[in-house]
Amino acid sequence: MYNYSDAVAEYFLRPPLAGGSELRGEAGSLARGTWVCVSADTQDGNLHNMGFRAFACPHIIAACNWVMERLEGCPVGALCEVEPEALQTRFDIPVEKAGKLLILKDALLACYEDYQQRAERRSAS
Repeated sequence: MYNYSDAVAEYFLRPPLAGGSELRGEAGSLARGTWVCVSADTQDGNLHNMGFRAFACPHIIAACNWVMERLEGCPVGALCEVEPEALQTRFDIPVEKAGKLLILKDALLACYEDYQQRAERRSAS
């Protein structure tokens, strides 16, 4: 059995946050072994009800949980500011798994893109 850090154990064992229904972004695939879907609501340009669903290893699930917690209440633009390198350090993620953090980053960016597209549709109508 792999020896996970205390940070991974703490955040992996928490139930995934359900998330909102306004925004959604996903990346990865089940076939390739890692899939992440991020969801949220917004109010006054800030993120609320951050959540995720994931098919991933404990390292990535722990990172997802931690990121959702940290983004709660932040401006929507914070979706673009999550740094995979910082997550790798925080959760002591081995180099061979670190690339999977890019899937989380891509899901966050897709969520931000969803926000932008919704804003464009609102302003067009």
